Amino acid sequence: MKWLIEKSCYLALIAVIGLIIGAMTALFSGAYKTFKVVETTVFKYSSDEFKLIELFDCLDSFLVAVALIVIAISLYELFIGELEVPDWMLVKDLSELKAKFSFVIIPVLAVKFLQKLLASENALELLYYGIAIALVIASLTVFTFVSEKEKELEMKISSEEDEKNLRESEKRAEDV
Repeated sequence: MKWLIEKSCYLALIAVIGLIIGAMTALFSGAYKTFKVVETTVFKYSSDEFKLIELFDCLDSFLVAVALIVIAISLYELFIGELEVPDWMLVKDLSELKAKFSFVIIPVLAVKFLQKLLASENALELLYYGIAIALVIASLTVFTFVSEKEKELEMKISSEEDEKNLRESEKRAEDV
């Protein structure tokens, strides 16, 4: 039973592979959309508004792809083993991974809002959409802030306990 539980960490490979496949799909989608925008711009006449909306759609696809790659790498690092990647891509625990994911969602939401802004004809609908996005961004920011403060508090408590243990051992050494 112990062996089965120890090896169950490799089940995260299913998520990693799924995320990489999703990232590849998003990358190909973004590349296809970019090609279509370039093709439309070069060979056909279209309005500038169309190009901007489509270019933001390309950006959205690429942002999602990058987010999926970062999350796949982080999950692999957490559950399976070490990789040679930049430090900013690494996470130490799931709460840090959630925070990274939050910071990736925010630009995606901003791009979606810009797309809606460029395509919208109804000001009230745009206002509601903007308020909804602002609330989601605010809640993600608060979540990340609280997680970081909680982690700082845990580190402070841990260092105080280490310092206390060190003083107690020094005192015992002096007594001996």
